[in-house]
Amino acid sequence: MRPNARHRSVVATRPMVRRRRRRRALVALGITTALVAGTGYGAWQYIEQNEYLLDERCEVALPEQVQRLSPAQAHNAAMISVSAVDRELPPQAAVHAVGISLQESELTVRQATNERDSRVLFARGARDWSQGASAQVAEASIDGFYDMLEERWAAGDGDAEKEQNEDAEQGSAWTPELSLDEAAEALDRPHNPSFYPQHTDRARAFALPLAGQQPVVMSCTLPQLDAPEADPQGLTEELVALMPNALGVSFTEAPEGQDDEEFEPEPVLDGVVELSGEGSTAEMVIHVPERSGDYDYLWMVAHWAVAAAYDYGVQSVAAGPYEWNRDSGTWERQETVSDDAVVIGFSRD
Repeated sequence: MRPNARHRSVVATRPMVRRRRRRRALVALGITTALVAGTGYGAWQYIEQNEYLLDERCEVALPEQVQRLSPAQAHNAAMISVSAVDRELPPQAAVHAVGISLQESELTVRQATNERDSRVLFARGARDWSQGASAQVAEASIDGFYDMLEERWAAGDGDAEKEQNEDAEQGSAWTPELSLDEAAEALDRPHNPSFYPQHTDRARAFALPLAGQQPVVMSCTLPQLDAPEADPQGLTEELVALMPNALGVSFTEAPEGQDDEEFEPEPVLDGVVELSGEGSTAEMVIHVPERSGDYDYLWMVAHWAVAAAYDYGVQSVAAGPYEWNRDSGTWERQETVSDDAVVIGFSRD
């Protein structure tokens, strides 16, 4: 450049201005997109990791509607339903019991107890509160409820039994054909009988699969973040407490010469429960009898295991050609592992 040459100014033409504006706009758009994407990904990761939007529930999808219970309610419904099977009661007994508990306690434990089969899930009191302290008190535990139901069933079973119950009130006999309000009246439940029928559909939707009447239909969507530690021992203890007769669990007998009252029998689980591994690596295989009469024991145990998964850290339940997984919360088809056993896994892998 010559020493005396002057710097020539550049004149910005309209096309040049447009190009500059486009470049600035594209840069700004790129930055904005990156920020939005990053924020969106971060928000999604936060939601996913914290299960912010997870709707914990157990449900039964029927053609006309979907019936839902909380995981805790479903677990209690399972205990009630399986207990009916263990007593060889008609499936409708489980439907009535679940419906009555929905009305009287919303399927929620009213009184804490360490024994699963003695949980207080029913109200106390006689049908007419005005009778005062002399009124007959209805048992509130699962066992107590079914004791009364069996007593009232026997009241209408044959002429001999009817003669033995001549002093019973008219309509006090329970039969499987009763509607829910009629069952509540027959069993001297404390609430107005007209309150009970509102729970019929939901009680039937859950009690029937839990009592081994329908396969696959009940599933649960459960959290992973707050999942309890794997507890196969606790699950086994509940199984023994709830369904020893249904699964053919035998118990040890007192040695000869020992007082039976001082002896605590232990369950003999050989041929019924196989447990391998420990903690989160454990796997339970529960062998079930063949279907008998009204009951499909394979699906009774499978649905109970899904309902109990919330409390015992169960990650998967396999029955026949289906498997429920805690991550998906649904039953999915798989290769059949066994037609006479339910396989319960505690590992997330």
